[in-house]
Amino acid sequence: MERDAGPPKRANYFFALLPDPAATASADRMARGLAHWFELSGSPRTDKFHVSLWGWSAVAEPDGQGLALMRRAALRVTQAAFKLTFDEVASFAQRAEKKALVMTGRDTVIGADRLHEALDREMRAAGFRSRRGSRQPHLTLLYDRRSIPSLRVRPLSWLVTDFVLIRSVRKESYDILGRWPLHG
Repeated sequence: MERDAGPPKRANYFFALLPDPAATASADRMARGLAHWFELSGSPRTDKFHVSLWGWSAVAEPDGQGLALMRRAALRVTQAAFKLTFDEVASFAQRAEKKALVMTGRDTVIGADRLHEALDREMRAAGFRSRRGSRQPHLTLLYDRRSIPSLRVRPLSWLVTDFVLIRSVRKESYDILGRWPLHG
């Protein structure tokens, strides 16, 4: 007798920045410390730490031609490497059942904003539209039912030297489909 495997897992595709190993370890310590301090039950997933730049808005997964167009658009992006710094934490998605505890920054995320704009320009020129959502660069530390107030924290920084295209399926590790260096 065959068992029904259920509906297929839908993947999300997006361009992102990945923290280097030292920043990942610091973000993990920050998340664990905040979870302890605020008695949160959520746990960090260091294999999922990223800063989203641009996400594909279509309901269906892209075919090979769509992925090829995404890769060509990424190749056309030119930007110098930059330092990214997050120095605040806050809860996002106040109405959601589980809120995202994120690290953010103000004037310290300009490089990520510029990279988003360059990717958006190239992806639109290739015929894609971005999914709507927060454009404020942030690094999600964990999810929890409780919300915490916005507060300043010890800065978390790393030198961004590349960006990646990720295929993400819930509860699975990321599949990195491409990596593009930043210049300089």
